[in-house]
This record gives sequence, C-alpha cells and structure tokens, in this order.
Amino acid sequence: MLLLILVALLGPLVAFRAWRLHDLNRNLAAEKIKAADDRTATVAQHAKELQVLREQARAEELRKFNEPAWQSGSAAREAHEKEWNFRVAHDPQFARTALETNLLAMELLGQDETVAAQTALEKVALLASPQGSRVEVTPDQDGYRVRVAFMMSRLSSNEAGAVTKHHTNESLRGEIEELSARVLRDLYGFCGSRGIRSIAVTCNHTMRQTAIPDGATEEERAELLRRAEATPRRLYRASLDQSHAKAVANWRRVPLSRIVQLYTVEYDGITKLKIGHDEASSGSGFDPAGPLEF
Repeated sequence: MLLLILVALLGPLVAFRAWRLHDLNRNLAAEKIKAADDRTATVAQHAKELQVLREQARAEELRKFNEPAWQSGSAAREAHEKEWNFRVAHDPQFARTALETNLLAMELLGQDETVAAQTALEKVALLASPQGSRVEVTPDQDGYRVRVAFMMSRLSSNEAGAVTKHHTNESLRGEIEELSARVLRDLYGFCGSRGIRSIAVTCNHTMRQTAIPDGATEEERAELLRRAEATPRRLYRASLDQSHAKAVANWRRVPLSRIVQLYTVEYDGITKLKIGHDEASSGSGFDPAGPLEF
C-alpha cells in the first residue's frame, strides 16, 4: 500500500519535470534559430555596406578621371608638393616610426632655448646614440666635449657576447670603423648646433681577457679562457673635433668613408686582439651587465 502511495505522489512530479525539460529544449532551439537569423542579417548588412563603399569609390575614381587636373598630373604634383613641404617642416603627423619620433624630439630639444645647453646636449646625444650607450658631456673652454661609449652588438648582428662573425682583425676593424663613423654622423647631425668642440665614440665589445704563459698547452689555454670573466671592454675609439667637422657640409648625406678619413683614432685595441673560434672562447652569446668604457 505504501509503495502505491509513493508512486501516485511521484508521478505528477516526474511528468512536470519532463514537460519543463521539453520546454527548455524548445526555447533553446528557438534561440539558436534566432541567432542564425541575426548572423545572416548582419552578414547581409555588411555586404550591402561594402557594396555601397565600392560604388562610392568607383564613382570617385570616375569623377577624378574626368577632371583635367587629374588627367594632366597637376593635382598629383600639387599633392606631392604639399606633403613635401610638411615633411621639410618636420610635421609630427609624418613621424610613423620610433626613429622618426626620436629625430623630432632631438630637433625640438636643439631649438628649445629654455633648456640649458649642456642638459639639452646630453638628452640629444643620448637619443642619437645606440640604445644602451653611455653618454658624457663636459664643458670644454667655450663649448662642450661629448663622449659616447656603445656596444658593437647594438649595431651589428652576431656580435653579442665574447663572439664575432669576423675571422680576421682587419675585417673586424673595417666594420668598427664604419660603425664609429655612423655614430659620429648621427651625433654631429643632431647635436652640432649646441657648441660642440669634439665628439669621441668608443666601440665596446664583450671579451675574455687573461694572461696565458708562454709554452702553455692547448688544454691549459682553453682552461684559462674558460675561467676568464666575459666583460664589456673598449675595443676602438675615434674622435672628431669641430675644426675637422666643419669640412662636412651635410651630415645626412656625407659618406661614412669620408668621416673615417676625417676622424682621429685615439685607441685601437684590435691590433692586440686574438680572435678564437673554439668553444671555450666563444662565450654565451649575450652581453653581460657592466659599465661601458670610454
């Protein structure tokens, strides 16, 4: 009797829940259909808008084609001249890269008379130097002396760590001469109006330095090099004073070979450098932290 009573009580509850589940499934199916319809309508609307834009572009193209100024090319020349004038004036709207933004910032600093000359020169020199460079500006008589130390790896690939892609000292020197000339060109190109008396740039490279006794075996040499600490060291320093810099009429167009002819080599550590290509002397391929040498 008790079992029959329980069955009688549960029957309506089971039936209600079955009806409820059916109702939920029906609503879900309806929502799916509505979502599909909405997506179809959205795609159709976008296609319609795209077609309108195409028709407008085609109409504008036909209109220009029938204009005498467009047919003769005078409209293009006018637009080119207008843009060129903006670019000559260094309008910020055309600064689309980090380099161009930096160039504008350097130019503004050089023209801002409210900024102290030495402070402005330090900021401009830092912006004009390779990333991570060490910059020092000191008074020198009626002008300033600028010193910049930079890592070769910032300007050349496969030069990070105590490694180099060069096989001879002459090849390495040739690239460092060009890099030093490039840094000097950038610095004088954007700092020259600030009363510079001289600029010296020092190329640093991660190296392993150790004393190897005469008669050391290859195994002993490899062990000494393995134990030597890899640190940034100056490798080459070039300077260019104002008297020689005046020979350059346009710093943005002067060939790097011409700058190499003008500058003075103050330090050349490449002559004493021994380039090795064994695993012990290769290093990790990363430049260790540490102050750069002038």
